[in-house]
Amino acid sequence: MELTQHTIVWWQQACKHLATSVLMAVSLSACTTRNTPTIYLESNKNLVGLASFYQMKGSVDTMLLSDFFIHPELIDSIHFGQDKPMPAGNKLPLTWNTSTALQTVDFFSGDTIFSVAVKKSVKKPVSITYTPTKNDTLIQAKGEFNNWNPQASKFKPNGQGVTYKLWLSPGQYQYVLVVNGREMPDPANPTKVSNGMGGFNSLISLTDSSATPLLRTQHANQQTLTITAINTQKIVALWQNQLISVSPVPHSNQQYKLTIPKAAAQMQRSYIRVIACGKSKISNDLLIPLQLGKVLNSPTQLTRTDREAAILYFMMVDRFKDGNPTNNRSLDVPEVLPKADFYGGDIAGVTQKIKDGYFDSLHVSTIWLSPIIKNPEGMYGQYPNPQTKFSAYHGYWPVSFNQIDSRFGTPKELHELVETAHQKGMNVLLDFVANHVHKEHPVYKQHPEWATNLYLPDGSLNTERWDDHRLTTWFDVFLPTLDLSKPEITEMLTDSAVYWINEYNLDGFRHDATKHIPEYFWRTLTQKLKKQVIVPQNKVLYQIGETYGSRELIASYINSGELDGQFDFNLFDAALAVFADSATSMATLQTALLETQKYYGSHHLMGNISGNQDKPRFMALADGSIRFDEDSKLAGWTRNITVQDTLAYTKLATFMAFNLTIPGVPVIYYGDEIGMTGGNDPDNRRMMRFNQLSEHEQALKKQISALASLRKSNLPLIYGDLEILQTTDSTLVFTRSYFGTKTMVCLSKSGAEASITLPTNNPWQEVGGKKFIPINEKITIKIPPYGYKILTNE
Repeated sequence: MELTQHTIVWWQQACKHLATSVLMAVSLSACTTRNTPTIYLESNKNLVGLASFYQMKGSVDTMLLSDFFIHPELIDSIHFGQDKPMPAGNKLPLTWNTSTALQTVDFFSGDTIFSVAVKKSVKKPVSITYTPTKNDTLIQAKGEFNNWNPQASKFKPNGQGVTYKLWLSPGQYQYVLVVNGREMPDPANPTKVSNGMGGFNSLISLTDSSATPLLRTQHANQQTLTITAINTQKIVALWQNQLISVSPVPHSNQQYKLTIPKAAAQMQRSYIRVIACGKSKISNDLLIPLQLGKVLNSPTQLTRTDREAAILYFMMVDRFKDGNPTNNRSLDVPEVLPKADFYGGDIAGVTQKIKDGYFDSLHVSTIWLSPIIKNPEGMYGQYPNPQTKFSAYHGYWPVSFNQIDSRFGTPKELHELVETAHQKGMNVLLDFVANHVHKEHPVYKQHPEWATNLYLPDGSLNTERWDDHRLTTWFDVFLPTLDLSKPEITEMLTDSAVYWINEYNLDGFRHDATKHIPEYFWRTLTQKLKKQVIVPQNKVLYQIGETYGSRELIASYINSGELDGQFDFNLFDAALAVFADSATSMATLQTALLETQKYYGSHHLMGNISGNQDKPRFMALADGSIRFDEDSKLAGWTRNITVQDTLAYTKLATFMAFNLTIPGVPVIYYGDEIGMTGGNDPDNRRMMRFNQLSEHEQALKKQISALASLRKSNLPLIYGDLEILQTTDSTLVFTRSYFGTKTMVCLSKSGAEASITLPTNNPWQEVGGKKFIPINEKITIKIPPYGYKILTNE
């Protein structure tokens, strides 16, 4: 092998760091020409967890070392591409100077080398051009490329009209023009898609015609595992955060062998990750869990700390179960209608349902509690039709940073809830509110200057300005947004978060209003949790955020230094339209699923939701009780919404089958397991019902329980590679594969029985059903109306 000068320099530096090493292995990254000495450590207290793959934002970028390392000052030198080793600082300038689409940046720290995979930016220039009339005074555009914020669009004269120039990654982007305040599709773009509300959006489609690289797991033994790599020019394999060897298998077709490091046998759980690139595209990634150095091969080896295996259940505490009537204290005043008042649900009620096995029956592994922080006693806000104010039953109006609201329970009761959940093998997440406080909060009363401005420079109210002023907007005039760019405020709030974890032994957070909070806050919080909880207590935490916006915006908060995942609202919106609206093609869902994979990875920790507290219930849209283009909040206030068509239960079951079989973390919104209906807030927050369920409700709960059980016991559905086999307007078929074991998911939204024919040489077994034997190398699967079938090759 020929050594270039930069390789020799890099090698000399590596040898210096390895002088005192005991455990050493030589790594050869496939299709590369460098030898990489690697130290295998049982654990490390500087780089915690698996380092996220780094996405370059352009040909020049800056990486923050503190996103990956607790102590960046302990990094001695760094190697990236053709650069010579350089001294480390927290800000690492990166310049892409190679034709390959994938590299690693290597960090030297004492006797250890860490590697982080870095992906090249693939953005391309795109222009939106409009020819105005003489009456057009304000021309804007809003879409998935600018978080649907028209103020972010900058049109400039181009001679005959105006042009808005963008840099976009390959993919599909919906948008509309906003001319003189009126929204309309782009007249210069003939491609349009339904917006799910009775109208149309224009669509930009950017494609890359180069071959798509593809990785697949094949088989494993005691010391090695084999993968298939198609259309790849470079492969990067990591055990934990250190490069391992990838070697072509002699006389094989595109197969490669990876050797499991011996040190992995000393770790209860570690991971091998593989990612590759082709000419210009990045492959899917593989995530391979190891149990004491062997590829995990049984679901019985999973524990509640295996986050990819989680099934999450979210309940609004006040609306779930009243376990302690003595703490009930509704406002009971005419100004607050019953739907906006306290119902009496509490912490004790959740504990009762844990003890009686309700969550066990749904195979739930993680419970997410709505905020239980102390809230104001009075009534606030105003809804016009019908006239009503609101209580703080939801918990999102904090007047304290560390006190439990007595209407929800006591510290003793929360301790009991968490201890009971842990005894049952379940995690508990707490909804954490950092963006704002209530005006009665002592901190705001003492420091009103710590809030952002309620009025903008033009004199308008800075309320509900979700996109154009997302980091300063107030949610309402009585909810001051804290200026978390101020270190003293961020320190106080992040200390509060650490307190909740340590005091109650919680397993993580759901973070409210993520995109309205500066990244400085999230980085500070995650650093503190690593230093004060994760490392000293050897504890696994999960942080999931809430952001409505583009995938690029959502993904910007997901990395080693910030959050583990966010709720995938874009995928939810597509799935909602597909399964509830007869006019929306399954191709919409395929596109959304592939976009999710592209932005968040193949083995992400995004939340796949069935609904949430800010959306109308699926059932109300699926049975036509609420139209997609109407005000669902008003509908919930002014109509008594009940289930109009029992086919909606079948549609919801198929939606849940999708959520429980794709990559990510399935999230059940309380009541969806029985098909509760309702409009938007607060009608989607009805009191949970456990008894006197209808025949359809019982059948749906049984189906969802069976789906969750399958997810929990099926390794391909947890760690498997995703492959879409077939898509039509009414059907979608995909497989999840894990070392030769496959699960096939067939979904249909057709009102008639669907027939799917697939090429195969192998028999398939329907879960709970018949066996399919290939005839002429094909099988034909019949799917009931609005239904699904799941098959395995075992």
